[in-house]
Amino acid sequence: MKNINSRRNTFTLIELFTVIAISGLFLSIVLSSIINMKMKARDVKRIADLGQIRTALELFYDSNGYYPQSGCGWDCNGYSYSYGASWNSLTSDLGPYIGSLPKDPINSSCAPWNNNCYSYAYGNVGRNTQRAQYDLTAQLENPAHPLRCGTKGWSFYFSNRYWCTAFGGSYSNQIYEASIN
Repeated sequence: MKNINSRRNTFTLIELFTVIAISGLFLSIVLSSIINMKMKARDVKRIADLGQIRTALELFYDSNGYYPQSGCGWDCNGYSYSYGASWNSLTSDLGPYIGSLPKDPINSSCAPWNNNCYSYAYGNVGRNTQRAQYDLTAQLENPAHPLRCGTKGWSFYFSNRYWCTAFGGSYSNQIYEASIN
């Protein structure tokens, strides 16, 4: 009789493993949600940052009649990247219009055209031979974001060729374009 009572007050090994498995599953769901929330928060920051930069660029244009040059000047296919020294030139040009020029939350040392490359790019600035325009670009992490290139079909302003692979281009579907068209 005593042996039966002691078994009722303890957990069996199977019950213990079941509780551990359920706890592990719950923990993995919570961690996955936290990771997704961080990814989405970084994308919100990217869009807000590029909005601030775009505002500063438009204020610069209103004062000067042209946009700041890119890494290669105007009317050339060159860029300033948030991970490189060329970002400092843009920072100095936009200094009167923005407190500090933001950088991508991850700020990889590669251009945002390729998958898993998180940085900001400003360039392809028209002035003399091309119309006054620029590209202001980042890569979003959320593969379902409604503003990414794979959904919007961003294209080059000077040739109307699509950027991303979803529309026949050669760049990442995760590109976000913030320039004024």
